Amino acid sequence: MSQAVQLTLLQAFLIALYAWWKGCRFGYTLGVVTIFTPLTAALWVGIVLHNIPVAMKVGAALQLMYMGILAPGGSLPQDPGIAALICCTLAIKANLPVAASASLAIPIGLLSVQLMNLERIINISWVHLADKYAETGNTRGIYMAGILFPTLAKFVIYVIPVTAALFFGTSYFKTLVGMIPQWLMNGLTAVGGMMPALGFAIVVSVIGRKKLLPYFILGFFLVEYSKIAILPLAIFGGIIAYLHIVFTSNKNNNLMNGGSVNHEPAGTGSK
Repeated sequence: MSQAVQLTLLQAFLIALYAWWKGCRFGYTLGVVTIFTPLTAALWVGIVLHNIPVAMKVGAALQLMYMGILAPGGSLPQDPGIAALICCTLAIKANLPVAASASLAIPIGLLSVQLMNLERIINISWVHLADKYAETGNTRGIYMAGILFPTLAKFVIYVIPVTAALFFGTSYFKTLVGMIPQWLMNGLTAVGGMMPALGFAIVVSVIGRKKLLPYFILGFFLVEYSKIAILPLAIFGGIIAYLHIVFTSNKNNNLMNGGSVNHEPAGTGSK
């Protein structure tokens, strides 16, 4: 078990700053990489708290757990980024087991996604303000209402509550963890250990097809029994996926072009 790190106000602020940067207009170029990746958030927590190994273990568990998360219409049911920030901090600060800290991601993610909903409500006012500037041809005002004002509002919405939750909450949570009986901690650890499997199962149910299941079984067999490192297996899986797409696309193109269909009328032949 790693030694607990005394969380300072600066560290809490730097960790919370990630929640602002990952989706703000100036950091939007990294949004595709960061907004749905707890692993990246965990790396940032590990750098700030000088304990990358523990943070990455929690981040890897959360990454698998949130693999199947869907955002219909852009509406997220949870905020994986903030959940990873807080869970990784708790794992390091409160000496919480990795699986137990991962099990706390569900309630934390459900609560933190309300910050996103609040941000969207406030952003409506910036849209109306941008419309007024557009009517007068004020391009500077449109820029301010479209980029600067939402970014500043996002800073207040995310950084202040997340900083407060990290700075004040982890100290109380460490005391609370000490009061949890061992049987309950074992239960949380067991539940947290099942979460990554559940997330992966959701992915398989969403993108899985019966004709692709042999690839899934083959991958499981190779990982479990071949003792080959993950990186070469990932490269091998990428090659197999590429070949599958190439061969199946060629077959589909031939069918669409009539290459394998006999269009000659029945009963006729060459003379």
